[in-house]
Amino acid sequence: MKWLWIAVATALLSSSCVSKKEHQLVLDQMAALEKAQAVKLQDCNDQNLALSGVLEDLQFQRTALELRVSALNDSILICENKLEENNAYIQNLGSSLDQQRRNLASELEAKNKTLQAKELELNDALAKAEAERMRLEKLRKELETVSNRVKELEAELRRKEEAVARLKEAITAALAGFSDLGIAVEFRNGKVYVILPEKLLFKSGSIDVDPKGQEAILQIAQALKSQTDVRVAVEGHTDNIPMKSSTIKDNLDLSVLRATSIARIMISGGMDPAHIAAVGRGDTQPVADNTTPEGRAKNRRTEIVLTPQLDKILEILNEN
Repeated sequence: MKWLWIAVATALLSSSCVSKKEHQLVLDQMAALEKAQAVKLQDCNDQNLALSGVLEDLQFQRTALELRVSALNDSILICENKLEENNAYIQNLGSSLDQQRRNLASELEAKNKTLQAKELELNDALAKAEAERMRLEKLRKELETVSNRVKELEAELRRKEEAVARLKEAITAALAGFSDLGIAVEFRNGKVYVILPEKLLFKSGSIDVDPKGQEAILQIAQALKSQTDVRVAVEGHTDNIPMKSSTIKDNLDLSVLRATSIARIMISGGMDPAHIAAVGRGDTQPVADNTTPEGRAKNRRTEIVLTPQLDKILEILNEN
């Protein structure tokens, strides 16, 4: 085919009637045809190569199948030989069956004896298990008792917390008319603290309570005298400035005497003396910096600490 195109091109070139443009067009067409022919030739070569690969795969599979058939034939032969051996074994088995029966009877007798021994062991284990069950039942009841005590204790603690909250509300209400005098009512660690500043109660260095302070203390006593399950501790506190008095030894002595004065007023207001304790702390428990006038003023205070009695809780804890 290629030589035909060459001949045509030569004829056209030799003809005086063909222009250069037409000549170039013919050359381009020849090149395109040659390229298409080359592509087709490459496709044919690729297809031939692919078919060769497929043919090789088929030949490989045929060889593998032939090997598989050969292996199966060998397996059949082995199975036939095994079958013959099994038939011979079954024939010989009948002759030894009686001996095996005798052996089984002997083994059965031995196993019966072992079983009887195991039954005795089992009965002993059942007795121990019953004893353990009874012990666990007793323990369960004890745990149930403890659980009930814990629930009772939790309920009592809740009642105490609620009582303390009500107590704080009652004290706050009783001191409503003294809100401008710096009195504070706080709830800390399950206790109610009524904090009275020195300026409300005492003149400097004095242990005599001012009339306004007496009025506030009596209001507190009125709110507390019906609270028979509340312990009251009156704690006196001072700053760290040494005392300059011939009758009062030091700050500790001052704090004790001031706490005692307040306790007497509360008793005169109707409170049970058995429920009140007067305690002097001196300057051992400051709440502010003693190096400043403001800090020292905060430290000079009296705290009435209200603590609910825990007799019921202790009773629950001490139950057997």
